[in-house]
Amino acid sequence: MDIKCNFNSYSFNKYQSPTKTIGTTFCGVPKVPDGVAEKRVDMFIKRPAEVECAAGLLSLDDTNKKHFPLINKIKNYAHNYVKNIKHTYEHKIIFSLIEKELLGYNTIDSLTHDADKMILYILGFPKSFVSDFHRKHSAHHPESGKKMNLRSMLCDNIASSPEFKPEKKYSLREHYKNSKLLQSVDGFKNILEKYNYGENINFNKIKSIKDANYTGVKGVILAARKFKLFHLF
Repeated sequence: MDIKCNFNSYSFNKYQSPTKTIGTTFCGVPKVPDGVAEKRVDMFIKRPAEVECAAGLLSLDDTNKKHFPLINKIKNYAHNYVKNIKHTYEHKIIFSLIEKELLGYNTIDSLTHDADKMILYILGFPKSFVSDFHRKHSAHHPESGKKMNLRSMLCDNIASSPEFKPEKKYSLREHYKNSKLLQSVDGFKNILEKYNYGENINFNKIKSIKDANYTGVKGVILAARKFKLFHLF
């Protein structure tokens, strides 16, 4: 495209006649081929990665977690909150089933067992605090210094076997042999031997009953019925 312009003679060229208007022609910049232009632009502009361009909390992934420490803390808290409550609930169910298998019936212990842990977890307390508080105030833990509830202590230790808690390394028999704390509890060895360290229990049967009857909404309803049976609410 050509553009015709007129200039004042004095400002354009001092040697031109004051009465003569001088014209000149400006030519537009030649169009650069598309491929060349794009290549030149890329030399100066770094294109952001897709993850960095995405908007919203759902777009976050491991590549940019370090930029969102608060969000990651909230995610971890929420994950652990649900995990701790679920873990404690399942342990209570296993405890109850083991008690019935050993004694032929359930006592109030099957309902009150680890109730303090459940409440504290629901209130949002961290696992380290809850575990420490529970051990210092429960009659089935030697750390409490209380008179031991040997029956509850037996069922709790059986329910903490590797079959129910994969993170545990030793069976109850092996754990007792290596634990000076358990060996120091008067009468605990006698009750362990009486019930053969819980080794006569069919662990697979216990797990099957739990999975079939105490998961999801159905499990919560059954647990609630037991609470009502003992007039706990």
